[in-house]
This record gives sequence, C-alpha cells and structure tokens, in this order.
Amino acid sequence: MALPPDLPSHLSALQSLLDDCTQDDLSLINAYIVERAKQQQAADRAEQMARFRSGDRVTFTDKQGKQVNAVVVRPNKKTVTLRSDDDRKWNVSPELLQKVESADNGRKEPIQLSLVRDARTTPEAASATGHEREWVAGLIDAPGYITGEAGEPYRPQIFAWMNEIGQVIRLTLTGPNEPDLDLVQELRQAIDKPATGQAGAPSHIRVNDARQAELLKASFPSIRFVCAATPELTELQSTMQEEMGSAGTTMTYSSTGASTEAIGEFFDAAAKLYRAKPWKSIPHDQSLISVTIDALGVKNAALSVMGQMGQHFGIILFDQLAKHERFTLIGDAIHRGQEPDYPPHTFLSYEPAKEIEADMRKDISRHGWKVANTKAYPLLMSPNEDRIVRPMTPRDLTLFTVIAEALSYALSAEEFIDSHHGLSSSKSNQTFSTESGPVTVELETPYPYEKVMRENGAPDSIFARLIAMERTREVMDWDLHDTLSEQLQEKYLASPEGRAIGNAASISTLLMSFSFNYMNCTIATLVPTDLESILYEIIPSKVMMPASEAANMIEDARAFFSFLKRAYQSVHAERCLSVLTDEAIVRMTAAMDNPNLFGMGKSVLSEGTGFPFDLPDIPSEPLRPSATKPKPKDSKSRKKQRAASRKARKKNR
Repeated sequence: MALPPDLPSHLSALQSLLDDCTQDDLSLINAYIVERAKQQQAADRAEQMARFRSGDRVTFTDKQGKQVNAVVVRPNKKTVTLRSDDDRKWNVSPELLQKVESADNGRKEPIQLSLVRDARTTPEAASATGHEREWVAGLIDAPGYITGEAGEPYRPQIFAWMNEIGQVIRLTLTGPNEPDLDLVQELRQAIDKPATGQAGAPSHIRVNDARQAELLKASFPSIRFVCAATPELTELQSTMQEEMGSAGTTMTYSSTGASTEAIGEFFDAAAKLYRAKPWKSIPHDQSLISVTIDALGVKNAALSVMGQMGQHFGIILFDQLAKHERFTLIGDAIHRGQEPDYPPHTFLSYEPAKEIEADMRKDISRHGWKVANTKAYPLLMSPNEDRIVRPMTPRDLTLFTVIAEALSYALSAEEFIDSHHGLSSSKSNQTFSTESGPVTVELETPYPYEKVMRENGAPDSIFARLIAMERTREVMDWDLHDTLSEQLQEKYLASPEGRAIGNAASISTLLMSFSFNYMNCTIATLVPTDLESILYEIIPSKVMMPASEAANMIEDARAFFSFLKRAYQSVHAERCLSVLTDEAIVRMTAAMDNPNLFGMGKSVLSEGTGFPFDLPDIPSEPLRPSATKPKPKDSKSRKKQRAASRKARKKNR
C-alpha cells in the first residue's frame, strides 16, 4: 500500500526508516503498532466512560432511530448499564451516549431517579410520599477466590443491597471464618449512607431468605419485607464475574504453594498416564472408576476417562456419584437451549503448548518439569457450579499425582481392562510416598453403584443395577432389563405416587420399554430430549390409544418420575419432570391425533381396513397401552448402535 506523497515530516522520516527494515523487523513493529492502537482505544473509552456516574440522566438513539431517555445504573468495563424511562435495561457504548445536564447547574450530585414505580409492587406498599421504592437484598458469591492468606484459597460471599432502579447501594464482603453479618446495621448503613442514589428508606425490601426477612422485620416495622426470588442479584453476580473474573492473574504451578519436588512428581505421573493412554483401553467416558483415598478424605469418588473420540484427553474426578450424574445432563441442556447445570469437579487435561498460557509455559520451562510431548501439557483445573475456577492447592496436586500413578499401574492388569467390558470386576490398592506421608489409593471397577446408592438412601438395588447394566456391558441384557423393569414397576405401584394414580398407572411400563428399545439407555439415565421423543413420536406411532388419554398419560409420567426422584434421588428423573408441564399434555394430544405420525400397523388399524389374517379374540379387560419388544439385534450390530449413541452423546458434552 503506497502512502500519500504529502506526508507530514515526522511520518516521512518514519517511512524512510521502515523502508530499510527487514521482514522480521516489520513484524515486530506491526505487533507494536497493533498493541499501541489497542491502548489508545482503551484510553479513549476510559475517557468517555469517566463522563458518567451512577444516577446520571442520558439520552441515545436506538437501532430503530428512536431517542431513548435513561438513567445510568453503573459504568462497566466497555459499556454503560442503563435503565430507560420505560423500565427497560440497556448496555450501551459510552461513545453513543449524551449526558442530560441538570437544570440546577450548581448541584454537585447527579440527578437520582430514586422514586420510580416498580410494576412488581402493590399500592399498599407505597411510601409516605406516595411512591413505591422496592429494594432487593441478599447474598451472592464473589467473582473470585481469596489467595495469599493462611490456609487454602476460599471464595467469599457478598451481601448486596440494590435500589429500585438496579443501582448497587451497598456491598459487604464476608469470609468463611468471620462472624455473621449484622443485617440490621447493614440496612441502617444502606439507608443512611448509600454508595449511590438518595438516602432514605424504601417502602419494601425483597429477600430470598425467610430468616433474614423475619430478622429485619422486627427492627424496621415501617418497611414491608417480602421473601421471594431475587433474579436481580443473580444478574449482578453474572455481571461482576464478566467484568472482574478476567482480571485475575494467570495460574502457574509454582503459585499453588506446593514444593518444587511435589510439582515435579505431579508432572512425572501425568506424563506416565498420558503414555499409558487410558482412553484406548476404557471404552467410553461413562465407564466409571471408583476412587477411595482415606488419607485425603476421598471415598467412592467417580473418575471418568475422556478422549475416546480422539480429542480432549484426560481424566475428570467427581467427589460424589450424584455430581457425575448431573454432569451427564449438560449435553441435553445445551441441546434444549437451557442453561446447563455444571457440578463442581476437578479435571486433568492434556493440552498442546499453544493452548497453555505463556506464564504457565515459562514456569514449567524454568523449573524443567517434564511433559510427555508438546501436545500433552498437563492442565489441572477445578471449576465450580458457575464455572469460576478454584485456585489449585498442594492437596490437588498430591491427589492427582497418586491417581495418575495408580491408574497407570492398573492399566497394565488384564483384569482391570476386562472389567470395563463387563467381563470381570477389579479392585486394586497401591500405596505411594508423598510429602505428607504414605497415601493408599483404591481403584474399583465397575463402579459400585449398588453399594454407593444404598449408602445414599436408595431402598433397593434395582435402580443401581439398571445403571450398571447400561454402562458396564457391551451388549445389553434384555432378560435382565425386563426383570428389573417389572420389579421397578411393582415398587412404583406400591408407592404413594403410584397408589395416587391407581389403575391409570400405565405409561411407566412404556417409558421403560421404549427407553431401552429405542433410546439405547434405561429409565435410570433417560434425558428430557429422549423422553420427549418417546412422548411425541414413538408412542403416537406405536400405541393404540385415543388422544384424549394424553392427559392421563402425562399425569402418570409425572407420578412415575416423582417416585424415581424421591426413592432413588435420581437427578435424571428430576430433569425429566421439568418437561412434563401442561404444555406436554397439549403436545402429546396433538401428536396422538396426528395420522402423519402413525406407524404402519397403527395406520392400518385406525383406517379400519383390517389385516389380511385373523386376529385373536380381544379380552374383555379395560384398554391399556401396550408395546411389543422388537426382535433383539445380533451382538455386533447392537454394539455398533451403542457406540454410535455414545459418540452422539459425547459430541453434546
């Protein structure tokens, strides 16, 4: 690109210097120019942002060309959060905003829109001035962890107070070892000395904790306290995480507080595990391994090996089986467009060098810690429910050092490999020396579902055996599934939920049969998406039942999954219940009445043309839905179908 001939003198001199630069020189200069441009853009944005304070009146033009009047809730890192006069929330770049100056030029404080009517309040909640002012208060998690203090890193909580236009008027940080907050004093401070907005009491306050509401009510009789959901606080927490979560320093292994020797042992064990390639021997990521390490307080933790699809190699540890079950539902939630439920867990993954932060690579190189190869840098992380990563500790390094060592050793045993294919069971105990003393690791496969679920309150082993059958056998046992399903049906019919349904209890057998025959799973691991396929596609196609019965069938399904949730603490049943709404009745009724969904046999019967052969006499019992078990496929085709099903589930996670 040629530069204009009439350049200023300083740019002409710069051009002469550039003409003499090599390609490497130009690359360095280009990187500097790009970085410098970013700095100037950031400085310009900061200058623009400095023009605004919480409570300022502003105006801007939206995408439709309409002028919008609003008040500043808070300036963020790149945008300004606004509340428009029609009570809509906006995030707008500061360059697009024009400040509306107060008529009182001598006023030092910005104009506050503090007496705004809130549609959630009632006339009875009006303040003495005739206006309604609803505040929101409650605890939220801080956007990061506190490190550098004695003991392990911890994540403090924040008690937040927000006024009627969404401004944060008081925040108080509280740690795990600090005394309980004096909420009465906190509210007095929020009323008398708010961080922004006008001083003065609101007409009412909404909190999500009934105990807090009762405590405050006694000291502030003129304020009405309501115990209800506080989505504003959830939004505030998300905003704080977005704006502050990225400000933390890059994790390095040296920063964990572990000794150089302990970290070196972790790297050696991680490299050994990578070379052992457990993802080549363990068939799928739901073939769990039980981990018990008494010295570290670990009992029957669920260890999952990932990488069978040829990507994302590593191991994931859940300290409880229930958390693993929640993890298996993430893909279904994403598929349904819902916010996934991320359980806390810790994982060791192997990443290429280019994916590792520069500070971490330098730390590894400086200490000479060994990696298996440049594509296998060990990355140890522990995200919690809202995906905030907890800083690693010396215990985490010790835990995964001994797990990696124990798993590498176990993979050399034929019995251990066979146990993942339903051919045997395996239990190994290995003791390792660590800085804190000897540590014994017990690995058990298949995962002891029956024992663990019994310990967690399950009344019998039926549900656990269904899960174990699905996850530990290459070929599903049809006869065993039928036996377990019949036993589960008997338990359901004898339960309070089943007795409430009575003779209408019928769809439960169909759900168990169709889950197994068509969804390649059992009722114990059925996900909402597959449940909807059964309700709105398979049953309408296969089952002779009038559409008017859809309401009864959905009611029975609700009772059945309620029974599974209560009796077996099934998180899958809990998620399936979430789709059995009144809308499900409408959808199923329409599907049952839609001839385009009928299968061949149902179409022939519904048209009244009959079959070209004699049918047996129909018994005089009440009409109940039924399904015929398909002919079992041969072992090889069934194995391929299950492998394809696992592959599809893996892509969703």
